[in-house]
Amino acid sequence: MLKRAVWSVVAFLVASSIAILVFAQAQGQQAKGQNAPGTKLPGNLPGVFTFIPKADVEKVQTAIENGLPNDAPVRMVNVSNRFNLGVYTLNSRPSKPPAPGAPVMGFYHNDIAEVYIVASGAGTWRVGGELENPKADDLSGRSVKEVRGPGVVGVLKGYTNQKITAGDVLIVPPGVPHSPGEMMETTKIVRIVIDPHKVLPLIPPTGQASSAAPAPAPATLAPKLTGTFTFIPKAEIDKTLKETEAPGTYGDRAVRTVDLPAINFRLGVYVIHRAKPSDNAPASGWYHTHIAEIYYVLRGAGTFMAGGSLENPTADDPNSYSTKVVRGPSVSGTFKGVTEQKIEAGDLLIAPIGVPHVTGKTTVAPRDIMRIAFDPDKVLPLK
Repeated sequence: MLKRAVWSVVAFLVASSIAILVFAQAQGQQAKGQNAPGTKLPGNLPGVFTFIPKADVEKVQTAIENGLPNDAPVRMVNVSNRFNLGVYTLNSRPSKPPAPGAPVMGFYHNDIAEVYIVASGAGTWRVGGELENPKADDLSGRSVKEVRGPGVVGVLKGYTNQKITAGDVLIVPPGVPHSPGEMMETTKIVRIVIDPHKVLPLIPPTGQASSAAPAPAPATLAPKLTGTFTFIPKAEIDKTLKETEAPGTYGDRAVRTVDLPAINFRLGVYVIHRAKPSDNAPASGWYHTHIAEIYYVLRGAGTFMAGGSLENPTADDPNSYSTKVVRGPSVSGTFKGVTEQKIEAGDLLIAPIGVPHVTGKTTVAPRDIMRIAFDPDKVLPLK
C-alpha cells in the first residue's frame, strides 16, 4: 500500500513538471511573437497612426524664424504605453566659430535618445568626448521641461566636430555629450526623440493644448552612461537605396542598426525605394508585434495605407527574411477600414506597435522613404 502511494506521488510530480515545461515553452513562443496553433490573432493592437505633414514642420520652423526658441516640438505621442516618441525641429541661422580659447559648452541627456535628420543646409555638430565641470541642468528651464528632459551641462572636451549636410543622419544616445556647432548656411533639422521614461510632455497637433510636463527628477548628476554616437552620411543612405534596385533584392533595407544601452533599446535606420510609378493600392498589409516606426519621406510622392484592422490575420513566417532582418515578428492580413494617406517629400508618419500599415501607391517616382525602427525588445539584428 505504501509503495503504491509513493509511486502515485512520483507520477503526479512528473506530470506536473511536464505541464509546467509545456506552459513555459508556450509562454516563450508568445514572447517571440509565435502563436500556438489554433490561437486566433487579433486584427490589430491598441494604438493609432499619426500623420505629420511637412506643412506642420514648416510652420514650427517659421515660428522659430519669428522668435520661437530653437529646437521646438512638432508632435509627441505615446506608443503602446511603452514609450513616447517625438518629432522636433531646429532652424539655425549661419553662425561663426567660438573665439580662440573660449569654452565650448555642451550637454547630455539622462533619459532620451535622439536621431537628427538634416533636412537642408550644412554645418557642424559637436558630439562625443566628455563634459568638464559637469552640473545638473536647471530643472525649471525650458530645455528640461519641454525639449530634452533632465540632463547635464558643462564644457565640452575631446569632442568630434562632425560635419553635417543635407541628408545626413546622426544618432545620439543618452549620456553622449553634444551641442550645435557652426552653421555654414541656414540649416533645418528634424529631431526624432525616443523617450522611454516619458520625461517630456505629449504634444498634440498644432493649435491644441499640450499635456502638462511631468515633474522632473531631482537635480542630480546621472551616473556614467554607456553609448556612442553614430553618424550616417547621405552617401551611405544613397548607396543602400541604389542596392534595392538590384533584381531579387528586398525593397526595404537596413542602413544601420545600433544599440542604445543606456535605455536598453535598439534603433534601426532603413530605406524603402520605388523606382517607378504605381497606381496599385495594396489590399493587404501587416502590423508588428515588437517594433514601432517613423516613416520620413525623402523624395517623391504617393500614398501610405495605415490604421483599421486585418481580416484573417496570420502570423508571418518566423524564418522569413522580413521577420529576421526587416521588421521582426509580424501579423499579415487583408485590410479592413484602412486609411489611404497621401504622402510627399517632408511628411512623416508614425506607425505604433500593432497598427496595420504598408506603403501604398507611388504617384511621383522615384519615391524614397527613410524608415526608423524603434525596437525595445531587440528583435532586429545589428548592422
